[in-house]
Amino acid sequence: MIALFALIVILVFAAFAVLVAGFATESRAVRLSERVENVQRATVVVRGTHLDAELSKSISARLILPALGRLRERIMQLAPSQAVQAARMKLDRAGSPASLTVGTFLTIRLVSVLVGVTTAAAFLLLWHGPLLPKLVGAGFLILVGALGPDYFLDAKIKARQNTIRKALPDVIDLLVVSAEAGTGLDGALAAVIKRKTGPLVDEFNRLLTEIRLGKSRPQAWEDLAIRVDLDELRMLVAALRQAEQLGVSIAKTLRTQADSLRTQRSLRIRQIAASLSIKMLFPLIFCILPALFIAVLGPGLMQLASTFKDLGL
Repeated sequence: MIALFALIVILVFAAFAVLVAGFATESRAVRLSERVENVQRATVVVRGTHLDAELSKSISARLILPALGRLRERIMQLAPSQAVQAARMKLDRAGSPASLTVGTFLTIRLVSVLVGVTTAAAFLLLWHGPLLPKLVGAGFLILVGALGPDYFLDAKIKARQNTIRKALPDVIDLLVVSAEAGTGLDGALAAVIKRKTGPLVDEFNRLLTEIRLGKSRPQAWEDLAIRVDLDELRMLVAALRQAEQLGVSIAKTLRTQADSLRTQRSLRIRQIAASLSIKMLFPLIFCILPALFIAVLGPGLMQLASTFKDLGL
């Protein structure tokens, strides 16, 4: 019975992994299929019929990808607008990992919930044991299935924010050098995009593209601050807006922000270093001190017990 339950769990998670892999490779497969279709249209000699062309495709291109596309479109139609907006905001903050779209992420979330519920039901039906452990295990499986995709995305968001926070002072220094050389803010951003890489540079590239497409500069900077959701970047946006309104030098404003960010980073490092002693307290009490007492006092206690035994006490 346990082997049957393990087999069902393995098959369910294997199906989920195949579905995720299909979504991850969907965009690349679509691009390749579009290129193949363009080449076929450009050729003069056409061989075979439409049925032959369809049969020449792989089974994933003929069955799996269209089914996933229809499922994604159906979920996008049924999903509430607030859920779609929240998913889009999370994907923007995470940098769209694995080229995930909103529809793909919502589909993965739904499939993950179904996998969790199915696994929990199989766990309740196939495992014969006490009721309380069964309910706890089923609840844990449902919780993992419901929160797994969001937990993965939140982890990506935090990692990306930490990368942006670390790169922000150096990128601002490069903006200061370009601005002091006589380049405008847009030109300085273009110079940074050419010389740097990373999530912050990608956000600046998107910002510059939006400005070139007609969006106002204050609105584009505000959207950048909302999209990244980082306090340091909000401070930079507020300082640039104030400098633009008051006519203050952009280079001086950027240099002040760079110095402020370095001071904040130094204070954050000191705060983390100061909290290490408290974090080490519990491992010290429960792991290091018992072993130390055994190593130091153990031989003496054994000798004392042997002495008392010889004395008949």
